[in-house]
Amino acid sequence: MGTATESESMDSESTSTQEETFTKVSVWDLPDLPKGKLPPHIELQRTRVLCGSLAPTNTENINYSGAYAAMGVDNSVRFEQFRNNFKVEIVRLEEDELEFDMIGIDPSLANAFRRILIAELPTMAIEKVLIANNTSIIQDEVLAHRLGLIPIEVDPRLFDYMSENDVPNEKNTIVFKLHARCTKGSDRLRVMSSELKWLPNGSELILGTESSTSSSSAKPKTYTSFSCSQDTRPEFSNDPIAPKDADIIVAKLGPGQEIELEAHAVKGMGKTHAKWSPVATAWYRMLPEVVLLRDIEDDEAEALVKKCPVKVFDIEDIGKGKKRATVARPRVCTLCRECIREEGWDKNVALRRVNDHFIFAIESTGALPPEVLFTEAVKILEEKCERVITELS
Repeated sequence: MGTATESESMDSESTSTQEETFTKVSVWDLPDLPKGKLPPHIELQRTRVLCGSLAPTNTENINYSGAYAAMGVDNSVRFEQFRNNFKVEIVRLEEDELEFDMIGIDPSLANAFRRILIAELPTMAIEKVLIANNTSIIQDEVLAHRLGLIPIEVDPRLFDYMSENDVPNEKNTIVFKLHARCTKGSDRLRVMSSELKWLPNGSELILGTESSTSSSSAKPKTYTSFSCSQDTRPEFSNDPIAPKDADIIVAKLGPGQEIELEAHAVKGMGKTHAKWSPVATAWYRMLPEVVLLRDIEDDEAEALVKKCPVKVFDIEDIGKGKKRATVARPRVCTLCRECIREEGWDKNVALRRVNDHFIFAIESTGALPPEVLFTEAVKILEEKCERVITELS
């Protein structure tokens, strides 16, 4: 009985202690939140995608203008604020590749640029193939498809679109000729894209209906109606039209096989067919952010460096025979999460993505330089915005 009484006494003392604790941490005793500024943990959730060991969190965008009204923070998008914060920084520019940072922009706008680059910028590509002779093992339609995917190095802004009712002329059509033959007794012949020869005067194949009806004195009618030669234009006089790459394999011919054809290139967009897409790829990713939550030294530092497959971390000497891990190359982080996959390491390293900072890459097929492709994409997006404003007004 004495033991039960002592136990009841201890329980009552514990309960009273808990009540006193709850009374001390009353909601009315909490400090007031500063008006016009978000607490650090909420600001982190608003501006970062947190990458845990299993899956990312805070992936959604909070676009509601009154989301933080209780804290005195206006979350609406203002033009002046966007104009002051938005930046484009060129990281790497090569002949056919461009890497740049878009800072202070919404993911929807970054994706709009990507879609425009892939599907809405026009180029010139082979659309019609007139095959005079094909004794190779490649079927005519497969051969035509392969020719259509060969990038042509020419500015599409110099040409017009061709509709179904238009006649092929020097302003809307580029004509190439290909004639390759593998003689008997010789080795197998590779037909390369360099075999495509530009015909500035248009088609040389005579229409089948004209060959028998036209008189001998009249000029035979071909598949195009060029009023002048394209090489008389100043843009092409010193820079003849040709495939971007001369070493693309079109076909392989065995002894005695031959290909003779004429290919007509017209202007089009990637949303019609991928052969008109001006980019081999256009992609973006959010800027990685790698943060060390505490000092990681000596053996732990070496273990952390070995965990990362892309060498994000490095080791620095801090004196007295001690070493410390540092974040040396956060930009190359792929967020594979190998550094936090082992139990307990998520308390040492934090992986995040900045949700308004995008690493954008453009790889051109060669029709236009990548920097020109980006400026043309900006113009198309501007035209779309003006069209919407006009329709709403």
